[in-house]
Amino acid sequence: MATSPAAPRAASGGPVRLSAAPADVAALIMHEADLLDERALEAWLALFTRDALYWVPADHGDSDPLRRISLFYDDRSIMEDRVWRLGHPKMFSQNPPARQVRVLSAPMVEASGADTMSVRTKFVMFEHRLREQRTFGGVYLHELVRQQQEWMIRRKVVHLVNRDTVLWNIGVPI
Repeated sequence: MATSPAAPRAASGGPVRLSAAPADVAALIMHEADLLDERALEAWLALFTRDALYWVPADHGDSDPLRRISLFYDDRSIMEDRVWRLGHPKMFSQNPPARQVRVLSAPMVEASGADTMSVRTKFVMFEHRLREQRTFGGVYLHELVRQQQEWMIRRKVVHLVNRDTVLWNIGVPI
């Protein structure tokens, strides 16, 4: 799966034409965003495979989360811990919880195989908490696998456009 948010290039150097994601894949990507907006984090976690990775690189062009600093680099176990902590009544950094809404572009297929698909979606996320407002924008890259006739998220990479600004208290998945 590509990890750079730059548009894919053909061998000729021109941009590759991406195809629109099938309806079931687009519905999955939109459903994931809705679950995050609603803070239905247990249901959100259920969309991911047991070997899932969730990565938000700290710098443009990062391709190796094991050698570079990341805003998030969570395997499934860390994702489960994060969801548990966010639901705990003593999670003061999210008391009161942030309210968020995401607006997504149409998901576009970058690559696909028999039971795999890489999908790119542009997003803007608005967050409000304690009279503070923040806006995040960027590109979601989802690597999906089909398991028992359903698409599941194996890897999600979030390339933030505003990753180099002060990003205090990001505890909720973007």
